[in-house]
Amino acid sequence: MLAAVGGVNVTLGILLLLIAAHTSRQYSGVGTRSFIACMVGLGVWTAAGGVNDIISVYELGAPNGDGMSSAVESTPSIVAFGLQGPRIADWVLQTVVPVLYALFILAYTTRTDRRERLLLFVLVPFGLLYTGGTMSSTLVSLVLDNLPAGLSEALLPLLQFAISISLYVTGSIVLLTLGQLWRTLHQYQHVSTRLTLALAVIVPPVWFAERFFIALAETPVARAAIPVPFVILSTGAAWLAVTRFGLFEEVPAALAVARQDIVAEMPDAAITVTDGHFILDWNAAATDLFEREFSTVVGEDLASILPDTFDINELLAGGQTTCRLPDSDRVLEASSSRITDSDDRTLGHTLIFRDITDSRQNARRAEVLSRVLRHNIRNRADVATAYLRQLIDDPDPDTADKIATTVEEELSALRDLGGTAREIESVLQANKRAGDRSVEEVIRHAIEEVQHAQIVDDRHECAGDVSSIPVVIDTPSVETCANGEILIPVIRELVSNAVEHGGSAPEPRVSVRVKESSDTEGVDQWWIDVADSGAGISDHEVEVFEDAEEEPLQHGKGLGLWLVWWGVDRLGGEVSFDTDSGTTVTVELPGSLLSHE
Repeated sequence: MLAAVGGVNVTLGILLLLIAAHTSRQYSGVGTRSFIACMVGLGVWTAAGGVNDIISVYELGAPNGDGMSSAVESTPSIVAFGLQGPRIADWVLQTVVPVLYALFILAYTTRTDRRERLLLFVLVPFGLLYTGGTMSSTLVSLVLDNLPAGLSEALLPLLQFAISISLYVTGSIVLLTLGQLWRTLHQYQHVSTRLTLALAVIVPPVWFAERFFIALAETPVARAAIPVPFVILSTGAAWLAVTRFGLFEEVPAALAVARQDIVAEMPDAAITVTDGHFILDWNAAATDLFEREFSTVVGEDLASILPDTFDINELLAGGQTTCRLPDSDRVLEASSSRITDSDDRTLGHTLIFRDITDSRQNARRAEVLSRVLRHNIRNRADVATAYLRQLIDDPDPDTADKIATTVEEELSALRDLGGTAREIESVLQANKRAGDRSVEEVIRHAIEEVQHAQIVDDRHECAGDVSSIPVVIDTPSVETCANGEILIPVIRELVSNAVEHGGSAPEPRVSVRVKESSDTEGVDQWWIDVADSGAGISDHEVEVFEDAEEEPLQHGKGLGLWLVWWGVDRLGGEVSFDTDSGTTVTVELPGSLLSHE
């Protein structure tokens, strides 16, 4: 009878190995490798138990397995140790298979990272000790007899302690794995109940039968037969899960991992906090936005990374608000959502912070362009229309030339306005950095594009015609990696404005000077001053740019200075104005854009 039960167990073990082989040929992806490992482990475990039952009968001459111990004792030590192979495998796999099963369930239902896998494999030493502790007295004696006196007596209690610990930890893993399956069924509606039940009976019933139900049996045949129906249930459940229930088609881990990856890779900062506002987690975007590593803020109050004026309670109540980061010009738009349990109790909140600085700047720029263009186009078109009507109503030859010239100037100004708008678009799209160029070369290039501007030495001697305005350059021998597509238009517009408003003959004066401040590590920052001796830019224009925005009734005269403002901002610098004596426009740029030749 014992041999027949052993044969059934060997057959079931082979069937489980065939299921593992079928899975490896037909499927790949999330959970397949751990499922195959689990099936192989369960198959070997079952087959080893069957082989052990057969050995008990036919190899050692004990029809009912009762003579096992005495037979082993009469067998040479090496042979006896070899005959214990199936039993050793049985003992080892009692611990290993639940670990493999837990790895499969974790990989199948959610993400398993390196730490989780290491935590599970910590059980391996306990499993080995458990194997030694549960060996028959004969096998233990074979090992302990070769140890020094006293050491074997100290080792036996340790082995028994390992049995208890391994049993407790392994049982906990099995129960927690069943809990994870139940949680998955409850959380993901697309996971079928029958598939969840099939996965739940693959390993746990067999393990509980081997560890607890066998203790109720009084004979070796009963002990061997008790796990059989549970193994049959496990085999059938595994086969149905793979071939009928779509085990590798539903894959709840896809949703769990997708949610984690979406949050981790999303461009917006995502922060998870408790209901008491303490930070639990955040993604890489939050690290970049708040410029703090997660390890330095976990467990801290959310208020520690936000400005004092930020109303956290309003945000957590479901509102949407904006704020400016402390000591920064970056503007954030924040929203929140509740994290609840099955009873709709609030466990925490997920906060999304979107950096809207660029979008606000782009919207403001679009508004400025729209207003300035509408304002200038309308005014110049009205002037041209009025003169043309005058020419139609009174075609006096004496005034016709003057009217034609005026109309041509207005249309030319409109054409220039369109060109400046296109150049602004190019400036805003250009990269901040380019190849190194001499700063003096960049400045000369910019001045050469200005009508009536001529570069002279410090004596202000102008070799051009009387309409030329002398421009003095004073710059050290340095190079800049600032993109010329941005910096040249900026300098050109400043020089053009200075030439146009920098005073009249006989002594108009414009200068372009470069200064820098350095420390032991290199250039800290540098400035480009464009100065003129005339009235220069008006107070009205200065107010517009100091506010950095256009009000409905407050317009700059044109787009040139807006090109300057936005171009310098694109380079990471600032613009300032001094109108005490003439006009000096200072462009302050980061030292990282400057280097010595």
